[in-house]
Amino acid sequence: MKTRQGGSYVAIALGAAVAAVLVCWRSAAVEAVYPVDRAKRSFSQRVWTRVTGFFRGAEASAENVRLRREVASLALLRGDVERLEAENARLRGALGYVAKEQGRWLAAGVLSAGGGAAGVGDRIRVDKGSLSGVVDGAIVVVPEGLVGRVTSVTPHTSEVTLVTDGAVKVACEVEAGPGELRGILSGGGDELLVLRHISGSVEAPPRARVLTSGRGGVFPRGIEVGTLLGTRRGSDGLALEGEVLPSVDYSTLEDVFIRCAK
Repeated sequence: MKTRQGGSYVAIALGAAVAAVLVCWRSAAVEAVYPVDRAKRSFSQRVWTRVTGFFRGAEASAENVRLRREVASLALLRGDVERLEAENARLRGALGYVAKEQGRWLAAGVLSAGGGAAGVGDRIRVDKGSLSGVVDGAIVVVPEGLVGRVTSVTPHTSEVTLVTDGAVKVACEVEAGPGELRGILSGGGDELLVLRHISGSVEAPPRARVLTSGRGGVFPRGIEVGTLLGTRRGSDGLALEGEVLPSVDYSTLEDVFIRCAK
């Protein structure tokens, strides 16, 4: 009996010793890997965080660049839309003008200023010619008023002499209420036109509109030419003349309308 009890005590003692050894070994193993774990944590906190932050910053920067490009593209698109709306409004106004006029009006785009002669400032060349029904002498207008006359035609183009040219004479009348006031308009050598040989039964009112009178059969009646700024006596001291501000800005013409017979 004593022998068995002694064996049991020995087994318990050995078990306790083994357990103590395992605990000590585990603690030693944990302590052994502690520097490695600490180094990993430090790397993660200091290095890896910076690396990931760098890439996240680069990604955010790329996203900002993309967004800025999208904003710039939208701004350009908005500008294009506004320009198209303005162009449509201008063309609608032009078509509305043509619809009110009698006869056949041919739309033509302005190819160049100066016509076919270098240094000639009172000419424009347009992209419609004899194949489209344009003939010499045809009048040319825009919704704002009179432009001039066709003076040279090719199959595909026409040269237009503007009313600013001194050689173009236009029979005009001034809106003067119930009375009559007429004159002959021509280029004045600068940005203004000159209404010469003014005659009539009333005095010229200030800022009155000047329209074609239809006399002479060249220009039909009622086309606006400009605004009468004032009157004065001519160089002979007898004939009355006045300066006229054109209703058309000839330097910005893009499209014109040519009156065709057929």
